Amino acid sequence: MVENFNILSLDVVSGACAGMYFFTDMMRISLFWYHYLLLGMAVWTIYTFDHLLDARKIYRHALTKRHRFHQEHFRGLVGALGAVGIAGLLLAFRYLRATPLLEVGLLVFLLIVLIMLALHWGGERTAVAKEFSIAGFYVAGVVLAPFLRHDFEFAPHPWLVYVLAYFLLAWYNLVYLSFLDGELDQAEGHHSIATVLGKNKTRNLLWVLSLLGLGYAVFLFSDLSSYYHRYTLIWALMLLVHVISFVERPENIASARRRLEASFSFPLVLLLV
Repeated sequence: MVENFNILSLDVVSGACAGMYFFTDMMRISLFWYHYLLLGMAVWTIYTFDHLLDARKIYRHALTKRHRFHQEHFRGLVGALGAVGIAGLLLAFRYLRATPLLEVGLLVFLLIVLIMLALHWGGERTAVAKEFSIAGFYVAGVVLAPFLRHDFEFAPHPWLVYVLAYFLLAWYNLVYLSFLDGELDQAEGHHSIATVLGKNKTRNLLWVLSLLGLGYAVFLFSDLSSYYHRYTLIWALMLLVHVISFVERPENIASARRRLEASFSFPLVLLLV
């Protein structure tokens, strides 16, 4: 059950919605239930689309459970993808048509799909940029609705430094997962930052990101007022889950992946305070 939750990218959906709540709580604004539902549907559509593209490129039995699952259930997932996409559009036109979020959201969604296709078609030439781009897409999706609801004239702007923090964390996550899956990706013919840079250079990049992240956490704690400390603590805990996993070098990649993705749901503790 837990494994299928991860294979279907539902933990990524949960983490994205938790991330959006992280920013709305920090900005002291509120969003409606449909904002979270639409974000979840968009994230699931994009990630499933990406996994289906990967599964389609493998002409033999996939080595990873994720790609194998998308191979074996390809038709059903394509149908589900279409149904969720259509439902998402209907919901967006129903609830967002009087707001700029509809036009901006659709534009961002289309841009993400086009860039993802370009990254897939680019193969090894664009592989180094894949994780960086996806991290940017992820953060854009998480921040978009709060950003458009935020009153820039009267509200403070320290939340902007957390946008960079979230991007750093998302990029770290994707580079590390690429590092863990490097050998399997290479065997299946997939290109990623790890298959292009190699194991040693990717490991060095992860050390740099680890130090940057820890240094950034110190900066957030020391430079921002005490109101923001709880947000810094939540983000720092998510980062530490990644750094500790990287340092420990886990043997069970599937378990490590589930733990890393689950960490993105940590901001849900804000619902209790």
